[in-house]
Amino acid sequence: MNHLPQAIRSQHSRHQLIRTSSLKAQVYAFVCFGGLALICSGCGKVSAPVPPSRLSERTSDLTAIQRGSTILLSWPAPSLVKDESSRFYISRVDIFRLTERRDQEPVLDPDDFEATAELVGFLDRAMIETQVNTFGRLQFADSVKLTQSKQLANTRLRYAVRYINKRDQVAAFSNTVAIEPAPGIAMPPTNVSAIADAQDVVTITWLAPIANVDGITPSAAVGYNVYRRLQRRDLGGDLLNSEPISATSFTDTKFQYQVDYVYFVRALSQGANGLIESADSDPFPFTPVDRFAPSAPNPVSIASSNGSISLFWPSSAERDVIGYNVYRASSADAPDNDWIKLNDQPVTPVTFRDDQVVIDHTYFYRVTAVDRFNNESERSRVVSETVHP
Repeated sequence: MNHLPQAIRSQHSRHQLIRTSSLKAQVYAFVCFGGLALICSGCGKVSAPVPPSRLSERTSDLTAIQRGSTILLSWPAPSLVKDESSRFYISRVDIFRLTERRDQEPVLDPDDFEATAELVGFLDRAMIETQVNTFGRLQFADSVKLTQSKQLANTRLRYAVRYINKRDQVAAFSNTVAIEPAPGIAMPPTNVSAIADAQDVVTITWLAPIANVDGITPSAAVGYNVYRRLQRRDLGGDLLNSEPISATSFTDTKFQYQVDYVYFVRALSQGANGLIESADSDPFPFTPVDRFAPSAPNPVSIASSNGSISLFWPSSAERDVIGYNVYRASSADAPDNDWIKLNDQPVTPVTFRDDQVVIDHTYFYRVTAVDRFNNESERSRVVSETVHP
């Protein structure tokens, strides 16, 4: 107790005196009124006092990775009590960082950690709820200066987080997680762009970074990762490539047309324990639009019987084709304006029967395919037939 300030020691002594006097009074009362206690032996017993519950939420799954010049912390979402008056209501989470030398013993004791670590940030309740709804987890990015390579060579950063309720009661620290930051990490790629340049294909391109986050050139980029998210999301993204990309372009074939996306790219650098990603490139918002007409149906077969003409063609192999248009004219070389479309809506069968004909007259036909975005194919080859009775 000698390490406590004088005021706290004096207050502690007074509390000791009060507790001693109180104890003596209780013993005196017990001795003097023992008979009364025996008389009341049939009365109900009083249970031992129960200490009040405090905030107990804690994670033991805190993780850390380096991304560019930041350390990204991540941990599972906590239980979020809705009642703000509850002592279990999480008001915020504080993030602590301790800078250690790599050659020193790690600081693992919670009290020692609290005494030497610094508060580097926090997430308030709104931030917590947003991240839980977006990621299903919590995360925090801590910016680190990576310009002093010699100093970083013997630097270890140790992190822990803890929750606080509205009464400013603190929970226990999470597990601590340590990371040794590497300075030779590439800057993010630049000039990211995307274009739908073929059917069901979006091509993403970018420029390689020219330097590392510590200013060293050329950059240490050894590959790239490409990410995509919905524009309505402000954070996060899905990794599109299964292996690191060595080129500065990528083909996305798993998208949907008319959906608002954001693409971004991260460079990869070799770290001591594996590949380390750069920060995100500038996001590139892009909405793929299908302006690509399907292939024309070919070949078209034709036959006549019972005063009508029937057409047949193979089904389109293209997944977005929803039907077909059938056109008729009086000659094979009739101008486009003279070809009459015989159906109001695209027909879904791959056959069509024309009974609005005159026996012994010859008619000419061609067929087109239509996709779900109303793109129409080129005309098929012209076929003709004379109506038989």
